Amino acid sequence: MPLEDGKIYHAGTYEGYFSFRGKEKNISVVVIDDVAPSIEGVQDITVYKDETVDLLKDITVTDNSHDEVETSVSGDYDLSAAGEYALSYVAKDASGNEATENFKLIVKEKENPATEVPSSGESQIVGTTSKGYTIEQINGLYYIDGVLIANKSYALPSSYNPGGLLDSFQNAFSTMQSAAANEGISLSVISGYRSYSRQNTIYNNYVSRDGKAKADTYSARAGHSEHQTGLAADINSLSQSFKNTKEGQWLNEHCSEYGFIIRYPEGKESITGYIFEPWHIRYVGKELASALYNNGDWITLEEYFGITSQYS
Repeated sequence: MPLEDGKIYHAGTYEGYFSFRGKEKNISVVVIDDVAPSIEGVQDITVYKDETVDLLKDITVTDNSHDEVETSVSGDYDLSAAGEYALSYVAKDASGNEATENFKLIVKEKENPATEVPSSGESQIVGTTSKGYTIEQINGLYYIDGVLIANKSYALPSSYNPGGLLDSFQNAFSTMQSAAANEGISLSVISGYRSYSRQNTIYNNYVSRDGKAKADTYSARAGHSEHQTGLAADINSLSQSFKNTKEGQWLNEHCSEYGFIIRYPEGKESITGYIFEPWHIRYVGKELASALYNNGDWITLEEYFGITSQYS
């Protein structure tokens, strides 16, 4: 009779005997398994159209037999069509016991480029990044994978003026602002779009006060400011202590859900070229924002695309 740790783990009929006062008697032991496997780690899954996904990756299935259990996904779904699909995990052990856990697969439309790439204009490929992304210049603006770049290495033309914060920013911020308000959090834009000339005035004032080297750590030179893109804004405060407020903590934890990133994260000063700014958000769209959030350990645009942020 097969015993493991003094226990029988496998269903079946086992032949044996017992001895009592010198007499032996043959016996048959029938072990019945009527306990279904256990499925853990079940949660709804969200993907974008045409992405590949392993639906079983985060699922753990255990069974009292200690044997491998046949596990599958039941239900129809189409990764090329946006929608919600009701599916089930099915786990079946060798004795035929079956467990079922339901979940939803949510297939979302891929977002349009967050930076509203011009549909026409003079375009040229000017290089590739260290991560292999193509750098495209359209009407003097630099785009990488559809994302408008403005940092110390990539400048905006002095003539570029989107007229204010772009609709993509404003619509997403309005949604985020309402969601925050429902949780007792008040968010407001205290500095949004800035023109080239306005940024030039601000930067020169800082240089006069603190010197050029110091000013370059916290203020962008004209043409290098994200505020000129119409896709960035400062929220609530211009103090690093904002990160310790309930508003700052909420913004850091939830802004990516609405397509925003903390553009200049703490500890990334040597990469972005700027001090930590917990108040400065940039709209890049939900898909990229989710990747950059990185479970709270923010990745910068520079790291993600493989570019620098240094004045020449």
